[in-house]
Amino acid sequence: MDALETGSREFFALARRLYHRHGFLECAPFAGYVLDPNSLFMSRELRNS
Repeated sequence: MDALETGSREFFALARRLYHRHGFLECAPFAGYVLDPNSLFMSRELRNS
């Protein structure tokens, strides 16, 4: 699984759309992150090539 943290504010909307186009969906915090109103967490399943 790939996972990332990005900003939740409008400034990051273009980045969130890019990640979504590449298969990322919102998910719960991971790897020691905690819920934060300034963060958005996304993940996607890796495919076997």
